[in-house]
Amino acid sequence: MAKTVVIDEIHVTIRVPSDLPEVRAAEIHRVLTGKDFMNRLRRAVRAALRVFPELQAVHLSLTR
Repeated sequence: MAKTVVIDEIHVTIRVPSDLPEVRAAEIHRVLTGKDFMNRLRRAVRAALRVFPELQAVHLSLTR
């Protein structure tokens, strides 16, 4: 039997203007796919979870 079950999922959608120059879009994509961005996002989500004692038993999985 599984040790945890999924009770909710939250999706983040990041959009850029359709007329954004390709060079800028590539720069943004590099940042978003970078290790530093994912680490900072993970820390931010964990910090948000810590604010709510009711969520103490929650296991976080942040994937791309």
